[in-house]
Order: sequence, then structure tokens, then C-alpha cells
Amino acid sequence: MPALLPPTLLFPPLTARLPAPEPPEPITPPQAVQWYGSPNYTAGRSGMRVIAVVVHTMAGSLASCDSWFNNTAAQVSSQYGIGLHGEAHQYVALQNTAWANGILEPGNTWPGVPYSVNAQTVSIETEDNGSGATPVTEQQYQATLGVARLAISAYPSITWLLGHHCISPSSRPQCCGDRWRASGQFDRLADELGLQPRY
Repeated sequence: MPALLPPTLLFPPLTARLPAPEPPEPITPPQAVQWYGSPNYTAGRSGMRVIAVVVHTMAGSLASCDSWFNNTAAQVSSQYGIGLHGEAHQYVALQNTAWANGILEPGNTWPGVPYSVNAQTVSIETEDNGSGATPVTEQQYQATLGVARLAISAYPSITWLLGHHCISPSSRPQCCGDRWRASGQFDRLADELGLQPRY
């Protein structure tokens, strides 16, 4: 009769048979929104109903956006700017109108009243370091999600998520661009916010 093996050899402990799991990639939690301000805005919402969050890509850095939005000659601003590392800067209060979306251009897919688009939207600029090929980082995504939730909390009337190209398809065809759309991050954002995406 063959010798019996000790139970520890027949059934080694589970920890001895399974490799240790890889530690998860650390994700920086969303950061608090920092107020930067901008002189470029219109007080109030001109009696308009706020219906959409509009995602932009900066075509530059967060620092350059901070500077540009504080230049009165620029005549442009947004409610928020989101960095690649999750920094969240605010330039215009939610109750006021930022100057981010320009005017409706032919071929637009804007779902609201066909004038005063800025008064009907909350705009979020996202850093791309000057390249539309720069991926949306998880930190940037989470910070964008966070400020969009603040907007929806302030305006439950918001039902749409748009890129700037929906408003200005001729002058801004790549805003918010493939870094949001083709990557699936735009649809993910719409889904998590419970908003209708517009293309």
C-alpha cells in the first residue's frame, strides 16, 4: 500500500496556490472646486431655462485657460475648467451666464430655443494640452462628472449633454472631439448623469 501524503501536500493552502492580485492603479479623488473668476459673463440667465451641459476641449492648458478667461479682451469664459489631474476651476457662478458657446451655426443640432444659447447652458472646458489626441484621464473624467452634478443640482431642468460642435459645427467641429466621443467617455458621462447625449 503506498504511503499516504500529508494533507498539507495534497491540499496546499489556498494562499499558496493563487498569485497575489496586482494592486489597483491609484486614482486621485476628485478635488474641491477652486474659484478663479472671470470678468466675462452676463449677470443672471435672461429668464431662460437651463437645459444642457456643454463639454468643451481647451486646445491648451488649464493655466492658459485661467489667464484667457481673466482677459477682458477675450470676451469668453465658461463655468468650469477641468485639468488632466482632476483640478476643477470655476470662472462664472452657476446663476450667471458664461460666454462659451457663441451663436448657432448652420447644421447645428441644438435642442433648445434657437437664441441665447449661453443662457441655456452650463459649460465645462477640459484640458488637453493643445492636442485633441490627449486622452481624458480618469481624474479629469471624475472631476467633470462632479461639476456636472453640481450644475444639475442647481438646475434640475438640465436634460441634455452636448459637445460644442452641436452648437457650432462649422467653427468648432472638433470640440469636444474624439478624446470624449470616440473614446466612449462622452456616452459614459451622459449615462452616469442620466442625461440625453446629443451628437
